[in-house]
Amino acid sequence: MINSYTNTTLAVLTNGTLNFNNDSVKTGCTVTHSPGSTTFSLNKPGFYFVIFNGVGAATGDTVGSIVVQLQRNGVNVPGALTSAASTTALTDVESLSFSTIVQVKPSCCAVDNNVNLTFVNTGIPTTFSNINVAITKLC
Repeated sequence: MINSYTNTTLAVLTNGTLNFNNDSVKTGCTVTHSPGSTTFSLNKPGFYFVIFNGVGAATGDTVGSIVVQLQRNGVNVPGALTSAASTTALTDVESLSFSTIVQVKPSCCAVDNNVNLTFVNTGIPTTFSNINVAITKLC
């Protein structure tokens, strides 16, 4: 299990990844993450419950959709995203959250099923604050 967060502001351009500066809970080696990095590695086969939440506001003069998309090995995870419409830059603060389940299949000498998760800003350039992720292995 891991719980990671960034409680300072974080400006992220379109298609940029969110980094998580702190790991408040980290047990075992099933899920690994280095504080300040963007990647969470799921190291054992099974099902993982992923919860994301945070706050976002449009950066600069740009308005539109604020979107955070979960990616698995660089590919969008269907349904694992959150979005909100921002109509006023910097002052229109939006709450963002989603949860999903990710499966990791067993690997063997011929097949590598390792999974790396990242959270990507696929919307407009956004200033994020108080972002948080919790990942727990279910079984």
